[in-house]
Amino acid sequence: MRTVWTVPQNIAQILLESPEIQMFLTSNELPDTAADPRQRLAEFTHALAALARHTGRTFASVDAANRELFGGSAGTVPVALRLAVLREIVTDVDDRTPTPDPLPATVVEQLGAYVYALVDPRDHTVLHVGQGRGNRMFVLTWTALGEDHKLAAGGEAAPAQTAEADAAVRRIRAVYDSGYSVGHYVVADRVAPAVDADHAAGFTAQALVSVLGLLEPHDGEFVLTNLVGASEESDRVARPVEELIRQYSAEAAPELPTPCVVLRITEAKSASAEQVRGLADRPWPAGASARRIDGLPILVVADNIVRGAYRATGWEAASRTEDNGGTILYRFLGDADPELEKLFVDTRLTPDRLGLKRWPSHGWAPRLTRALPHRPRP
Repeated sequence: MRTVWTVPQNIAQILLESPEIQMFLTSNELPDTAADPRQRLAEFTHALAALARHTGRTFASVDAANRELFGGSAGTVPVALRLAVLREIVTDVDDRTPTPDPLPATVVEQLGAYVYALVDPRDHTVLHVGQGRGNRMFVLTWTALGEDHKLAAGGEAAPAQTAEADAAVRRIRAVYDSGYSVGHYVVADRVAPAVDADHAAGFTAQALVSVLGLLEPHDGEFVLTNLVGASEESDRVARPVEELIRQYSAEAAPELPTPCVVLRITEAKSASAEQVRGLADRPWPAGASARRIDGLPILVVADNIVRGAYRATGWEAASRTEDNGGTILYRFLGDADPELEKLFVDTRLTPDRLGLKRWPSHGWAPRLTRALPHRPRP
């Protein structure tokens, strides 16, 4: 374990919730603090501005943090406030989080040529964008941490020493030194030669949208309007390589049980098993024919990977839609089914398996008979 001082992205909230900072702002009981509350507020504002300029940075010693953040002994932030702040940003971290292993051969083949982005999780900024094949997206990370054995295992060579590569290596090393790990995202994969200028322009625009999508706060309305209305987040935003490995390594789902229902829930792709069940607990447009089936199999899908498998033991009315006089929506009752989980979870299930071109926007995709939509019965 090592002790480091890292300025988190939500430093203002952390400080305002700190009892010691609250005492500084509301009284002069701390040593050597100004009696005038307006002066103390001005000093706190100055300190907060200094911290904001260094969001995401990690310091290996308290002296380095004090010097860089507050100008050392010559700084204008009072000692009591400095100490209070430094106590809030200190943390113990493991020596280092692990770096990615080389990609499986099947994943390398399916990725083809790709564009990737490296993300600094401390402040959610994109620190590098590159292109390549195979394990190229990991080269800077492995180089930064001296993992030559992974370079060799992944069939890669260390990057040429350039100002760009050196800057990326320093940033990556700082991320891991602070106890975090760099995020590796695929912006575009299976890149093919451009057909014409319009095709090239369209690809470039989509790649930009994918990278900028990584910077979205994801806590309200989209800043980038290109992301509004996407049927799947993965249609627009770069995907973490771990998710692509999961997708490209997944085997096709076996024959679906008939009857069954597939629920498309985008948020389930980054959820635990317990969270997936919670997400599936939302109201659905379940018709009478589905609700009458005892033990109806229900599969939850996100990004075409099955994330959960359940059996409905009952239904309860939950809400009513506002269109066409209102349709009653129902919530299913039931727990995970071990047999269905063993067969389907982590397998690949695409909408064409249900005779669909794409998953419905409302997420409810029933398969109550073997007759597929738009296909005549034999």
